[in-house]
Amino acid sequence: MRRLIRLTTLLALALTLSPMRSAAAQDLPLGEVGVDYNYVHTNAPPGGCGCFSMNGGDAWIAYNLPRSFAVIAQVASQHASNIAGSGTDLRLSSYLFGSRYSLHNSTRFVPFAQVLLGGAHASGSFAPGSAGYPGSANAFAMTVGGGLDLKLSMRFAVRAFEADYYFTEFANRVNDHQNNLRVSAGLIFRFGKQ
Repeated sequence: MRRLIRLTTLLALALTLSPMRSAAAQDLPLGEVGVDYNYVHTNAPPGGCGCFSMNGGDAWIAYNLPRSFAVIAQVASQHASNIAGSGTDLRLSSYLFGSRYSLHNSTRFVPFAQVLLGGAHASGSFAPGSAGYPGSANAFAMTVGGGLDLKLSMRFAVRAFEADYYFTEFANRVNDHQNNLRVSAGLIFRFGKQ
């Protein structure tokens, strides 16, 4: 985990110091608002995989800074019912903040990488503090990943895909962390101009 954070920090620093600024970056909006559908593959049960899937969505806002960086705030919620045929359910909500680096070029395709940190809240009969699972229903959460946006116009874009490593630290009687994969796609409204 620490290596991943160090590697991401070094990559962001290298991109900041590099002279990669094209004429296409001139159309960079001041900000963006987006909504996404999320699919989460999680290993929440203690021990082994015990994996199951969750579906949901997120909403986010980004304020674009010079040199293709943005500051982001995101809220998300995913839900699963009848987990592993047990009749239990889980809702996972998160509130994350961080930064994104987007590679603006002369095409409509905008690849990006981002790191978001914050918290998560679990509710439902499968959540910590419920059904015999000890621990808090609140925990640290983090996503590290990237994706590809497709600019449709000055005001609209489509998030073609985003894939994130989604880490949470809920109590689970084993190692108190969950390694999740979150895949997203959605719509983006771009506003203002730098």
